[in-house]
Amino acid sequence: MSQSSQQSTNDHPSTFLKYFSDMKCALDLLNQYYATQKMSTGSAEIDSLIDGVQEGSFYLFYSTPDNQLILDSLLYRQLIGCILPKGGKSHGFESMAVLFNNIDYSTDKNKHQILNPEKIAIVSKYAGIEPKIVFKNLYVQTAYNLEHQIEIAQEIANKIESNPDIKLVAISHLTRFLVNDSNNRNEDGSTLKRVLNVLYQTCTKNRVAIVATGYCNTANSGIIPRPIGGTYLRHLVNVIVNLRQSMNRNYYYSTSNSSTCSSITYRATMIKHPYQQTPKSTILYTKRIGRRKNPMLFIFD
Repeated sequence: MSQSSQQSTNDHPSTFLKYFSDMKCALDLLNQYYATQKMSTGSAEIDSLIDGVQEGSFYLFYSTPDNQLILDSLLYRQLIGCILPKGGKSHGFESMAVLFNNIDYSTDKNKHQILNPEKIAIVSKYAGIEPKIVFKNLYVQTAYNLEHQIEIAQEIANKIESNPDIKLVAISHLTRFLVNDSNNRNEDGSTLKRVLNVLYQTCTKNRVAIVATGYCNTANSGIIPRPIGGTYLRHLVNVIVNLRQSMNRNYYYSTSNSSTCSSITYRATMIKHPYQQTPKSTILYTKRIGRRKNPMLFIFD
């Protein structure tokens, strides 16, 4: 240590103590890991892949736009999983959740996107919880552009600070506005950083899990495309999973006169995890509910 730096440390003992107070014993970190709450994603395959959803961690599931239905269905299941009881087979957080919805009215044909009470009711029934209980424990905020995202992010952060029962923030189409407006990519990227900073700092402090969905950059070469959002997003997120439809055959069977149910398989590939080797993949089995040409959602087996 140089004389100048040593003098600076002696002049500021609080800084010196703070530096060493940040060091933690490995046993304390291990105990903290075992004490961390986890909830099930609703899929045994994804649970085995990412070790469930842990409080205070940031998860990103991404795919191509044509696989939007699987992303929406997955996010629905996380919202309901957060409200499910901790014990028994549910493995939930038994807490409240926030849906951060992102909609671009200039391009989105479905103005409601995943904010659909009927879908919430269906997934709730499959998960074994009354829809009314879900509705009572779910907050919803919607952003319509990048600047509005910052306002909504701050509102959600304030809600988390004032309500310790919130344990999950589910973000639908996190990079929605980066995809639709690419003229000012650098400026848009800076705005997204501000949104992420607000949410990440608040959620980490209060041990709130973040589960986001997004799209991938199909122009990238390679087997697994990268998620849209840049290097900053990929470094900030703790767990990143790519979803793409498997080449396996899909089977359809009739459930009523006007609807069909199909079994479709997806490959979930984990490309980032804090303590597991990557890449690592598994096959995800789903059942598509609704009309064959206009399905409503996926239910995980």
